[in-house]
Amino acid sequence: MKAYVCHQNSECYLENVPRPDIKEDEVLIKVKTSGICGTDYHIKKGDFQTKENLILGHEFAGIVEDMGDKVEGYKKGDHVIGDPMTPCFHCEYCKSGQVNYCVELPGIGVNEDGSFAEYIAVPQSNVHQLDEDVPFEVGAFAEPLSCCLRGFDQLDPTQGENMVIIGDGPIGLMMVQLAKLAGISDLVLVGGEKDRKELAHNLGADKFLDGTKAGVAEKINDYFKNGQIKNIIEAVGLKQTLNLSLKIKTYGSQILWFGVPDPETKVEISPQEVFEKEIKLVGSLMNPYTISRAVNLLENNKIDVDPLITHRFKLDDIEKAFEIYENDNKRIKIMIEGE
Repeated sequence: MKAYVCHQNSECYLENVPRPDIKEDEVLIKVKTSGICGTDYHIKKGDFQTKENLILGHEFAGIVEDMGDKVEGYKKGDHVIGDPMTPCFHCEYCKSGQVNYCVELPGIGVNEDGSFAEYIAVPQSNVHQLDEDVPFEVGAFAEPLSCCLRGFDQLDPTQGENMVIIGDGPIGLMMVQLAKLAGISDLVLVGGEKDRKELAHNLGADKFLDGTKAGVAEKINDYFKNGQIKNIIEAVGLKQTLNLSLKIKTYGSQILWFGVPDPETKVEISPQEVFEKEIKLVGSLMNPYTISRAVNLLENNKIDVDPLITHRFKLDDIEKAFEIYENDNKRIKIMIEGE
């Protein structure tokens, strides 16, 4: 089969590899759609350490092709999505239910072969049924949406509160929709693309601000009449956006740092301010036990991901897809489509 393999020194190539053999508890999935994530891009660029000769890709949906002898509840032809988190279940973190802290740093597309391929072998525990009337490219959003749900659980906003979301990529735009579902009453989205204003409003943002222009912090404070900003989500991972999240905090603000920064990125925060203003600062790692909720939201049209898909490529053109990811600021979500 064809697969996009990353070798030493982050040299990645589309090549022919053996179709995976399945274990007795695994499902062989014919990949129909797989989304490009920032993690894929950073692995390709050499920013993240992974196992050698790794097939990239972890946001995927497809059709059951074959099953191991111990697999139950599925049949050939079923539409499914895959959860890429593969914890060991025997370390102390896993035993206490904190599977996203697993010491083996689990993950399909990170330490297990991923979905930029014609087929992928997935443990049955990581396979979830998808309604057949849901497009595969919608189902492929289950993984990133499940990560957003984890972030929202960490922040735990209350109905009627306000919120600022920094970042107008696919994560920020899904966070906008989750915020509206959660009853957030006044929502500001800070973006980097002025052309995204209409989409932001259509998805539920009450105010869109161009984060590339000077004085955005002051504009945020003006919008809220210098009052309390209760919830702040940073969904970019750059030093300047992290600093913006700290700059706009008020008494009682709670901040979710969701964006993935470069490991060398450092920002300054005053412990005195954390104490005096009772600031709550939380992170969010992966998607423990949230992917079923994500599938439910997608199947019931509670989250609209169609307008987030800006590019579609076949697996043969995956290098061009990564070029668009790196160089086209107007792209939102890029999908790799199977046959």
